[in-house]
Parts: sequence; structure tokens; C-alpha cells
Amino acid sequence: MNKGDKWVIKAGSSLVSGNQEGINIDFISQLASQIDFLKKNDQEVIIISSGAVAKGMNDLGFDKRPDHLAILQACAAVGQRGISEIYQKTFESLGYTTGQVLITHDDIANRTRYLNAKNAIEALLDLGIIPIVNENDCVATEEISFGDNDRLGAALAGLIRADRFVMLTDQDGIFDDDPTKNKQAKLLDRINLDDENIDLSQILNSSSGLLGRGGMKTKIEAARTSLNSGAITWVASGLKADTLLKIYEGEEAGTQLLTEKSTLSSRKLWISSFGSVLGTIVIDDGASEALLTKGKSLLSVGITEVTGDFNKGHLVNCIDKDGREIATGLSNFSSAEIAAIKGLSSEEISTVLGYLAQEEVIHRNNLVLS
Repeated sequence: MNKGDKWVIKAGSSLVSGNQEGINIDFISQLASQIDFLKKNDQEVIIISSGAVAKGMNDLGFDKRPDHLAILQACAAVGQRGISEIYQKTFESLGYTTGQVLITHDDIANRTRYLNAKNAIEALLDLGIIPIVNENDCVATEEISFGDNDRLGAALAGLIRADRFVMLTDQDGIFDDDPTKNKQAKLLDRINLDDENIDLSQILNSSSGLLGRGGMKTKIEAARTSLNSGAITWVASGLKADTLLKIYEGEEAGTQLLTEKSTLSSRKLWISSFGSVLGTIVIDDGASEALLTKGKSLLSVGITEVTGDFNKGHLVNCIDKDGREIATGLSNFSSAEIAAIKGLSSEEISTVLGYLAQEEVIHRNNLVLS
């Protein structure tokens, strides 16, 4: 296991919800204990937690899940506050601070909000704070209507370039048949999503609905997304107190999902999923060398020209003076801003633009070489 690996750990509603104030506090405690182990081994952790609706239902005195969407959203509003307090109290006893982050899928799809969310979460990690992320169910209805935060977790894994994405559930992993109906059903240790010899439709049909409200289909979809962004992915039991420890130690735990794509190919695929290239940045020889051989970010001082009309968060090409494509990435600035700061040092950006901005025009985490 590499020092400083980033983990996105998604805890499903079947695990988080319970009879203790609407929340399974015992589960959160054992999850915190495992994360304490990871943190002490220099791992960075982000938690995706369901359970806000269940917590809110308990606090508002509902005996059964309301049918009215607005009431469910009201439950989420109350529950998000309460569940955040429980996580903070639990982790505080271990010496950690948590931060609540509410995200919608639009925040991932919208490039400007994507960069804002990415920067906020990475700032929390830099400060040693454990982000507790949930979909903002007060305004976004996907988790309420369709199931768990599997897809949100996978999108977040791509957002912060996670090394590992673990979907914790109330089952041991993915089986070749429904284990509640077939006692002979076998746990699949590994599934290669690119293996043409594996009939995923049979697995989906036999296991649909077993793993919380999200179901098996959303977990497979989430796995494809996380694998495309380069994160090693698991579906594993959250009921066992050593699942994350086993994954850390390289032991078998649950079902590991694999792809035949290389990390670079997956990274390119993820970047390209943000749409068409909307502009071009011409860079000098020094910037070209910094990107190609030193793994550096693109700074304004190395930019000689910009073409196209684009905004912060849009996809742009970087080319050298001879027109050779060097890289593609997500810009932290609009084309107008880049035109104003090209050739300037990072220290001069705020003076020229009149406001605080990023030092990097394209951060290396949001850039792939051609």
C-alpha cells in the first residue's frame, strides 16, 4: 500500500440506518475504528454516507418512510444535521475533526462547481480533516428516489483522483446467484468488467436489489465510473470489523472489480468525459518540458497565447509553438483571464485580475499528456 493513498469509502443506508436515534451508531463506531487504522498508516480518507433520511424520520417521529417527496426532503434536511453530529462526535473521540460536504450530481457535471468541490475537499484533506460527504437531498432527489450514493461515490472518486473506492454493504460482496435463495451461491472474489466471458446480465438479474436501495446495477455502473478514473474498486461487507484492514494489507475482501484499461487510458477517458475541447493554450518550451518530463502543473508564466472562448472548468488543449499537442486538461481560468495573465508569474495573477485565484492554470491532477 502506498503512503498517502486516497480512499473513498461509501457506507450504504442498510449499514448506516438503525434503531439508535435512527442511526446504527455501532456501525459508525467500527467504521471509525478502521479509518483510524488507515489514517495512522498515512492514508487519506473520504466517507460517502447515506442515512440522512432515516435519521430525519427518527427525529421527526415518522414510523414509516413518507411517500411525499417534499417530506422526504424535509427529513433529509433534519437528518443531515444529526448524522453530521454523530460522525463528528465519534471521530472526535479518536482525535479527528470531520467536515460535512453536501454535493449534488450537478456539482460533478458542472465544470465550475466541479473544480470548487474538488478544491474544497482537497483543502479539507490537506488540513487533516475527514470529509463526510452526502448528496444534498434537500435539493437533489436522486438518492431519495433511486437508491444509495454509489454513483455519487464513484463520481467523487474521479473528482479527487482516489486510489481506492470501497462500496460497503450488508452483503459479503457480489455473488453468482442470489444467496438468500440459493445456498450454493458463490462469492465472486474478482470480476473483470472487460472480460467477454463473464455474463454480467446474469449476475445483475440474480443479485438485483440485494445490496441496499441502490441495487447491483448501480454498483456495477459505479464501478465502471471509478475504474475509468483509475480507482481500484471493491464491493465488500461493512458488517465485518476488518474489511478495510484486509484491503489495506492486500488480502482478499469482498469482490474486487477490475478493468483491462491502463491507468493512463482510464484517466484520459475520464478527462474526455467532460465534453468537447473548447479552447487552445500555446505554451513555451519550458512549460512543455515541465509538463512532459517533470509532472508539473501548467503555470501562467509558460503561456504565450490562448484561442477560443471558454470558462473556468472547461476542457482545453495545450500545444507547443510548433502546434504539437502536449496535453489536455481542465482550466482554472476563463480564456479572457488567461489572455490577461499569460506570461506572468503566479505572484502577479492577483494584482492583474484584482482577485484571489488559483496559481495553476491547469493543475497536474486535471491534466493528461497526449
